[in-house]
Amino acid sequence: MTTPEHGTTWRDARYDMPVGRQLERYDELAARDASSRARIELVARGIYDPARHGADDRPALTVAEHIELLALAESIARTVRHPSNVHHALLAGVTWADIARVTDSDEATVRRDYRRWADDQYDLNRHFPDRGMTADEHASAVARAAEG
Repeated sequence: MTTPEHGTTWRDARYDMPVGRQLERYDELAARDASSRARIELVARGIYDPARHGADDRPALTVAEHIELLALAESIARTVRHPSNVHHALLAGVTWADIARVTDSDEATVRRDYRRWADDQYDLNRHFPDRGMTADEHASAVARAAEG
């Protein structure tokens, strides 16, 4: 087995397909991997029964498929764990304490991460006025991060 000539990264997975398709492909690869590993384990234990467990071959994932699986997992995690979710939760009235609790973090860390995200959004807006946070939105976000 050799590694792919051009390695897949989470960015490749993210921009190559919508998250719904990423989830489908991730599930497909993860199921194939689990099935292959289960067969190997049953054979190693001497309890593999083709009549009970199926006689079809279950090849292991290739190196390229393992890389794709990792890239998809990272892309999905970064997509669904996007910092804008914290922003929208705050606007809806969720407290910093609740955010820290559900993210298994502490308030100082989630506030710092939110502030960094808001700063990045403001910087984005300065370069691309149709994106990110305006100066007023940024000021509100900074004040929100400092509250309490």
